Formats: sequence, structure tokens, C-alpha cells
Amino acid sequence: MAKGRKNGCPVSVADWLIYIMDKSQLEETWVRIYGLTSMTRTISGETEDSSADTDVWSEPYITKRSGTIDLEGVKKVVEATGEIDRGQELLDDYAEQAGCGADATIKIIDPYGRGYIIDTIVTSSEESADNAEQTRSWTLEQVGEAEVIPYVQMTGVGITKGGEPIETLEMTAGGEQEILGIRFEPENASNRRFRVNNSKRAVVRVSDISENGFVLTPVGAGTAEITVTTVNNGCRAQIRVHAVQAGSEP
Repeated sequence: MAKGRKNGCPVSVADWLIYIMDKSQLEETWVRIYGLTSMTRTISGETEDSSADTDVWSEPYITKRSGTIDLEGVKKVVEATGEIDRGQELLDDYAEQAGCGADATIKIIDPYGRGYIIDTIVTSSEESADNAEQTRSWTLEQVGEAEVIPYVQMTGVGITKGGEPIETLEMTAGGEQEILGIRFEPENASNRRFRVNNSKRAVVRVSDISENGFVLTPVGAGTAEITVTTVNNGCRAQIRVHAVQAGSEP
């Protein structure tokens, strides 16, 4: 199977993590941009001796590098608040600025955990309607060389509830969902992708899987084992879920 393919199909932007720096707070933070459906990145370079970058006889010495990042997606709204996704909102805010105000820092992490930090200028933000779905697009101009983020290997993983590690979970069939988190070792591990295996779907359903965790919904009485396996190094964590019928003793 060719590198960069997943289950026989091309790796999509959904397998990438794309963040934008939020500089509006006292402490700058990375905000993930949700709702993206495609990303196109083009790179161009200028050489010191003005030779073509396709010169077959010698490798040109590149002194400057620039490029363009085109992002497309659907309008993402946070259900709990009705507000637009913070990452998309930041892109729009930068696009409305001029000069230095449009400078945005982007972090891109590919499906294998290789990452880059790129200084950009957000030059445009557009919105359109297609089949009753609002689509968004942004154009960012790269400024200078991308900074390569050092790769950090995964050494361990754990499942948490409320920030605390757990090994068992009691639930009531048809009752409330549980939001579980993932603890990575080390915390700055580069490839944070993982798979979740459910031994008994008639007992519990797994949904809303993200780099931060997942949601469990109790379906029926019984016991199920939920196993998390990291893509990098195959680290594993497991919990046992016991679900009982409402009114029954656990």
C-alpha cells in the first residue's frame, strides 16, 4: 500500500490537525480549526543565482521560500452555544485585518505526527451556499520558511474520566453518556492518533472520537471492554464497562 493512503483510500484533511494561534488572550493558545474538508498547499522558492529550481545539473541554492495555503470547509457551529467554530472565527478575523494585523501563525500536523509551524497572512475569507449547506474558504500566504516541530515518540496511553485515570466504569442502560479523555505519555507526543475497539456494541456505543477522547453511550445491560491503541508504537489502555438496567443493582 502506498505511503499516505489509509484503507486503500487517500488520506483526507480529516486525518490532519490544523491549528491557528489565538493571540487575543494574555497567554497565546493553539485553537484547532474544525469543519475543514480540503487543504491545498503550494510552495515556491527564489534562488540566490536566479537558476531554475528544476536545473538537472546542480541543486539551486534557495534563499527565500514562500507559498499559499488554501483551506475549504463547511460552516461549523458549536451546538451548545450556537456560535461559529473558534478556529474559523479567527481565520475570518485575520482576513478582515490589513497589514500586520492579518499575520496568523498556523500549525499543521500530518496523519503521522509530523508537524510544521508556518507564519502566514490571511488574504481572503469567502462564504457561499451549496445545496443548502454553507461552505467556507480561506487563502493564506506563507511568509518565510516553515518551522519543523521535533518528533516525539509515544511511550504510553491511558483512559481518564474528569482528568483521573480509570479502569472500570459503571453505567445505566439508556442512561447518561460519559465523556472520557485520553492521557498520552509524554504529553507532547507528536502522533496522538489512536483507535478505539469496542468488544460489545450491544452494551455501549462509542462516538465523537477526537484527539482529546471519546463519548460512551450505554445501550443495554452487560459488560464490554473498551480498548484504546495508539497508531504510534501501539501503546494500549483498556477499561471494563458494566451497564445495568435502570432500577437494578449494579
